[in-house]
Amino acid sequence: MLDRFRIRIPDPSWFEENIGCENACPVNTRVPQYISAISRGEFNRSFQINREDNLFPAILGRICVHPCEEKCRRGLLLDSPVSICSLKRASADHKSLLPPVKTSPPRKGKRVAIIGAGPSGLSAANDLARLGYEVTIFESFPIPGGMLNVGIPPYRLPRKIVEEAIEEVKRLGVEILTHTPIGKELNLEDLRERYDAVYIAAGAHKAEKLGIPGEDLKGVIHGVTFMRMINLKEGLNLIGKRVAVIGGGNTAMDASRSSLRLGAKQVMILYRRTREEMPVDPREIEQVEEEGIQVLYLTQPIRVLTGDGINVSGLRCIKNRLGEPDKDGRRRPIPIEGFEFDIEIDLLIPAVSQSPDISFLPEEIGLEISKWDRLIVNPDTFESNVKGIFAGGDFITGPRDVIRVIADGRRAALSIHHYLSGERLEKRSGFFIPVKEHEIHADIEKIPREKMETIPLYERMSLEKEVELGFSKEAAQKEANRCLRCHIFTIFDRSKCILCGGCVDICPKSCLRMAKLEEVRGDERFSKLVESIYGSKLEEAERLNMATLMIKDESRCIQCGLCAKRCPTGAITMEEYHRAHFSIPNEVT
Repeated sequence: MLDRFRIRIPDPSWFEENIGCENACPVNTRVPQYISAISRGEFNRSFQINREDNLFPAILGRICVHPCEEKCRRGLLLDSPVSICSLKRASADHKSLLPPVKTSPPRKGKRVAIIGAGPSGLSAANDLARLGYEVTIFESFPIPGGMLNVGIPPYRLPRKIVEEAIEEVKRLGVEILTHTPIGKELNLEDLRERYDAVYIAAGAHKAEKLGIPGEDLKGVIHGVTFMRMINLKEGLNLIGKRVAVIGGGNTAMDASRSSLRLGAKQVMILYRRTREEMPVDPREIEQVEEEGIQVLYLTQPIRVLTGDGINVSGLRCIKNRLGEPDKDGRRRPIPIEGFEFDIEIDLLIPAVSQSPDISFLPEEIGLEISKWDRLIVNPDTFESNVKGIFAGGDFITGPRDVIRVIADGRRAALSIHHYLSGERLEKRSGFFIPVKEHEIHADIEKIPREKMETIPLYERMSLEKEVELGFSKEAAQKEANRCLRCHIFTIFDRSKCILCGGCVDICPKSCLRMAKLEEVRGDERFSKLVESIYGSKLEEAERLNMATLMIKDESRCIQCGLCAKRCPTGAITMEEYHRAHFSIPNEVT
């Protein structure tokens, strides 16, 4: 019975991987720490942890796609994941007023221009200002915020929340110039002459077309344009109209729900796959259906219809079936011949995708552009082939979620700092802190996931009124108590272990077991460790069945601490791991 167990000796990367939520977050937000703070009722501390890591807790707590929750050990092991995203919002909702950030004149004498005041540009500006640079953001829209203000409706992300986040960046001394597009009176070459570095974070605001006949008829407004018109109050009269929205992403959901609030008498969403393939939070699909919006799945538009050759009058569609998975893992929609049908509509909103507009990039500068019309940058440093020009966020990839473009901004800021100063900020090493008294909620495995309360349906006809109410303090603390605290690990001191097996017996999840050396296979580090322990006596120990190991399956652990309490020699301790991270000043003083 050889090689029953394949083991790995823990190293810093192992510990980081096993804090699944933190590791899945693009900016490695210290999730268990801020949730632990909430469980103790320390909302200010929770907010501070969030603000240091991800810049916009109140915003992300409402709109983040929360990849952290997909890796939540509770969701993988017990029932459903902790509401990590909603707890982030709770940290902001229930904090008391904090003093404004102190500011002072720039300390480095270097200036950075940022094109675009969206989340990536604001994120980079925040960190560069804290590092002592003078930062100016150039924004073409009349308001800063990018898609936060012109792409997402207020009922999902209140404008006050965005304004407060932007004010925090401004207090650092960052200047934001709105109504200032690059490429007209002011071009990229001008910025290169006036600033020491340029970061392009212009987003992806150009609508992608469906590519079907009739798409240029009057009454077709693409999703990104539609949402911009709503958010900038450019005047849309939808009273009594029949609206069809094409797509299954956030823009499609926002456009359909906004249409309803603008007075449309009928709104439907057409999606070419099934509900299971829709790339949006299930909570939002539920709200779409609650509000009376019809969703037609496995439906694909093939022609926009018109009665007068000018205006939209209908849409010809075809039913699909699902074939084999595409490269992204989702099953490919295949049209079914003979299953065409028409629907009558007054307005069509294609919301399939959007792309960066690179028309303001002058050819004479020599920037390298891909065949997909994307600016090519070094994926590690975000620097283009032209010295001093950096780019990130949706501008280099097309639309992504907010947390990932924030991560781009933070990493780009570090690269710009290195470019301008020659200093490369190193990560602080990870470290452990012993936990003196480790306690978990007595009924931790039975605590149900808290449900987010919403306003009643009859109040949802306003674009301005936020639909989701957030957690109360009490609900937030209940939800926080569901967290398994995966940043706390059982640490074993082999010099104290007497192999009594008490920890194995008491473990409620069968995480621990004892095994003979001959049953275990490991890497080179494991072999060297075994050799250092047994040396030349290894063969004799194996012959006498004396070579015994303690093995732990970390994926099953719920951090209950019973093994540490049961250990008679103190060989097991509970210790909190703090991952390696970059040190960026939290205040400019």
